[in-house]
Amino acid sequence: MLNPSIALLWDESHLWGLLAWRGLRALGLSPWLVRSHAIAAGVLQQRPPDFLIVPGGWAGHKAAALGERGRSAIRQYVAQGGRYLGLCGGAGLALRGQTTAPLLDLCHLQRKPASQRLPNCSGHVACHITLAGAPKPTALLPIWWPSQFQTPDAPMEVLARYKTPGPDFWVADLPLADLAEEDIPAWEALYGINLHPRWLVEDPCILAMPFGAGTVLLSYAHLESPASSEANALLATLLGVPAATVPQWDLRILPQEWSDPQLQTMRLALLELIELGQRHFLLNWRTPWLLGWRRGIPAAHLTTLLAMTVYTMDIRPTQDGLQWWENHGALCLKLCLKLCQETKAYLIRERYSMASAPSSPEYAGSAGLQATRHQLFGSFPGYGGLYGQMVHLFEELLARLLEAQGPSSNSLRQRPPLCAKLQTVHRGPAGQEEARPAAEQDSHGQQTCDGWLDNGDLGSRPPERA
Repeated sequence: MLNPSIALLWDESHLWGLLAWRGLRALGLSPWLVRSHAIAAGVLQQRPPDFLIVPGGWAGHKAAALGERGRSAIRQYVAQGGRYLGLCGGAGLALRGQTTAPLLDLCHLQRKPASQRLPNCSGHVACHITLAGAPKPTALLPIWWPSQFQTPDAPMEVLARYKTPGPDFWVADLPLADLAEEDIPAWEALYGINLHPRWLVEDPCILAMPFGAGTVLLSYAHLESPASSEANALLATLLGVPAATVPQWDLRILPQEWSDPQLQTMRLALLELIELGQRHFLLNWRTPWLLGWRRGIPAAHLTTLLAMTVYTMDIRPTQDGLQWWENHGALCLKLCLKLCQETKAYLIRERYSMASAPSSPEYAGSAGLQATRHQLFGSFPGYGGLYGQMVHLFEELLARLLEAQGPSSNSLRQRPPLCAKLQTVHRGPAGQEEARPAAEQDSHGQQTCDGWLDNGDLGSRPPERA
């Protein structure tokens, strides 16, 4: 299949949607964005793609955005011969749901309980590959805060299985290579979660299974990650296209396509905020496109906002995009400056609190800090607050820009991927909505990736994501 048609589900993908878009274009593909409302209206039946790819992000939020009609339309598309590829949160979306938290039910699998898995891990893992046509039998695959499959007896094929953590592998905010084996139980007691890699080793990482006349491919590995050549080659194999490495992405490089003053101001404000976090040993650049952070610090959100801002600036705007930004840019800038100003104060208070009380994704070191975190970023798991409003605005803007023309060729040299959204409802980890007064526009907080953006540390209540 030299040039497969690919639909990329955009809603509730945020950073991971941009990573997928960028990765697919680096493979020479031309994906088209599909929105949840279009799927519910039957676009997959009217214009069936060779693949429907669902990026990372909160699985429950994706399910809620699709609604029952959208979820049913995806099941119909796959049953009639379509191919579904879910990456991390997109893999989680395909699993069997519950009455209170519906998913796609494309298989009989569910997530393992947090007590039976490694709930907060990230980095590369050496995996054993059994996919036909794969370049090598072993590959270093990146995972960013995934869940793990609970695999009952059911028709499925394991295409990749976890083996050995790579040199950049972290558990929570701890580089695993720095931990002595005999010290891990003490760290587990302190953090209250599993940290030993034995909880991951030999578990399936990538699965394939039938659904009606179609195929379901589920990967907890982020095969689209920048500069992960072995993962990128495996993604190409799954899609039946020639291999290529997705270029590195440095969020600190100034984009050249759209020099909008409001976007420029937002970019500088976010970089200044990140520099403050670095000075206080709360943040560090783990890769050129991904921040690392002290446990409990909502830095995944900051990475997401910076990536979305930078990627927007690296796209030549269309007339529709310019008009939309003219109507919404001032609000987005106001939200950004307010969030940056208040987050600076919050980080200093977190630094002080860490001297006497531990922080986690679910709970800051004090009731006052917890309230501030909720106002800025929402509750964990989930996302909301000022961040939630910004992310929803960016999600809409980027959808308009990418639907029209996609990123410039420069975007695939040294630049970013990312996305976001805005609402007047509160969203919890499973995507449930409850009405809120207009003055209280604060969805629930997302700690992200796909984990990340599900990302923070999951503690005892991991996010519904992939």
